[in-house]
Amino acid sequence: MDIEKALEIVRHKLPKKRFEHSVRVAETAVKLAEMFNGDKYNCELAGILHDYCKYDELSEMYQIVIREKLDPALLGFNKELLHGPVAAIKMRDDYGIKNDEILLAISNHTSGRDHMTLNEKIIYVADYIEPERDQKNVDDIRKIVYEDKHLDLAVYEITKATIKHLLKSDKTIYPRTIECLNYYNMVKE
Repeated sequence: MDIEKALEIVRHKLPKKRFEHSVRVAETAVKLAEMFNGDKYNCELAGILHDYCKYDELSEMYQIVIREKLDPALLGFNKELLHGPVAAIKMRDDYGIKNDEILLAISNHTSGRDHMTLNEKIIYVADYIEPERDQKNVDDIRKIVYEDKHLDLAVYEITKATIKHLLKSDKTIYPRTIECLNYYNMVKE
């Protein structure tokens, strides 16, 4: 799929604000790909498409999880976690994207995982630090990425912040996210 086609399908599906976020994630991902020697095209495409299913019906998402035999633990979570894995399936099935680098980056941008590929890490981080994000620690993460040039440390700090937020909100934490935290805690040095 070319970039213009991706922009077109996302523009027609997502609300204007979410579409604009997706464009900023793609732009940030390209910048990170240049910094860390990632694949600029794969990162741009994954950035545009990452939130494609953000507003889909939860029941439809559950059906896809079951049909595709995805991790059954996903059935205990909501759209915030499910939209990534479901978007990857839809991109593969509905739009013919077969590139695993793109599909993994879309799938895991919501949860992270241990041993992420470079492009997965880029999308995971770009989604968190795109220019309009203003969460509490985002400037610290931007410094880690842009000044210290430390992608694994950024993944760790983002995952840690996410888990802290989920604990504070008394929400269940997806096991893969905990595995991501533990793994990047070990490799962040």
